[in-house]
Amino acid sequence: MPLQFNSNKSQGKAREKYMEAEKRIKKIHNQYPDVEQAYSYLNSLKREYKMLKVSLFNREKDNENTAEELKKEIKQLEDHYQELLKNHNIPLDYKEPTWDCEKCHDTGRIYRNNQYLVCSCAKNDLRKRKQKNGNLPQHLHSATFANANLNYYEADLVTGSGMNYRENAQKIYSLASSFVQKYNSDAISQGLIIEGPIGSGKSYLLGCIANALIDRGIHFRYIVYSDLLQQIRSTYNQDSPEADEKQILNTVQQIPVLLIDDLGTEKATEFASSTLYQIIDHRYREEKPIILSTNYSIKNLKNRFPVMGERIFQRLLEMNKYLELAGNVRVKKIEERQEA
Repeated sequence: MPLQFNSNKSQGKAREKYMEAEKRIKKIHNQYPDVEQAYSYLNSLKREYKMLKVSLFNREKDNENTAEELKKEIKQLEDHYQELLKNHNIPLDYKEPTWDCEKCHDTGRIYRNNQYLVCSCAKNDLRKRKQKNGNLPQHLHSATFANANLNYYEADLVTGSGMNYRENAQKIYSLASSFVQKYNSDAISQGLIIEGPIGSGKSYLLGCIANALIDRGIHFRYIVYSDLLQQIRSTYNQDSPEADEKQILNTVQQIPVLLIDDLGTEKATEFASSTLYQIIDHRYREEKPIILSTNYSIKNLKNRFPVMGERIFQRLLEMNKYLELAGNVRVKKIEERQEA
C-alpha cells in the first residue's frame, strides 16, 4: 500500500523523504513477497474492520460478532507480519520516512496554538544558506558574540593604552556588536579596522559580526583579499568564465557590509593596489561600511601597497574606527585541547 502523500502540504525535503520511503517499501516488498502479501492482507482486513465499526455506530448489531472475530484475526495477522519482519531483519518502521527533523517532519513548520510556526530546523537551514551566500567559511559558522570566550585573553598583560588584554578584547567585541545593532542601510555606518597579531582572534570576531548580521537580516560578503585577487585573475584565462572581473568587483562594491579578512597577506603588486583602491573608493563614495582585519599596522600596510597606498588608507581611516586586538587565543585553545 503506497504512502499517502499530499503535495499541497509537504514540499521540498519532506517530499523527497516520502519518495525515499516509497522506494524502500517497493524494494523490500519485491525482495520479500511474503512480507508484501501479509502487509496487503492486513491493510485489507483493517479497512473491512473500519467499515464494520461504522455500521455498528449506525446500530447495525448483526455485525457485532463479525467485528470481534475480525479484530482477533487482525491481531493474529499483525503478530505474523511482525514475525516475518523479524525473520528477514527488516525494521518494524521500514515504511516510515526517515526524517531529519522529528518535530516538523521536514516540512519546516509546526502547527501549534492554532497557527503555523517556523521550525528551528528551517531557521538553521536558512542560516546555513545565508552563510554560504555570504561566503563565510565553515570554521566560522558557529562564531557568535554569545559563544565568544574572552577569558582566553590575558588579564595580566597590558596594552599600550593601559588596558589589560581581556578588557581591551571586551571593549572591541562590544564595539563590534554595537556596529551590527546600530547598522542602518539608510544612514552612514562607521566600519572597523581590527589590527592584531596572528592568533589574536580577528577572524573569529569577523565571524561573530557576520552571524549577527544574519540574525538582523543584513546581507554581507566575507572575503580574504588574496582569494579575491586569485578569483579575478582566473577569469583572464577562461573563454567563458562564470563571472568576469566587473561582476566580481560589483559584488564586493555593492554588498551592504563587506568583511575583508587578513588584508596584507597577498603579494604586494600594482594589481593588488589598484583593485583594493577601486573597492574602497567605491564603498567610500557610496557610504557602505567595511570591516577589515589585518596583521599589519596602518603604516606597514601603506608600505605594502606602494601604488595608491596613501589614498587607500586615508579613505579607510575616514570610514573606520581603528582597533588593536592584543593576545594569542589560538595558542591558549591548542594548549587547552592538549591538556584535555
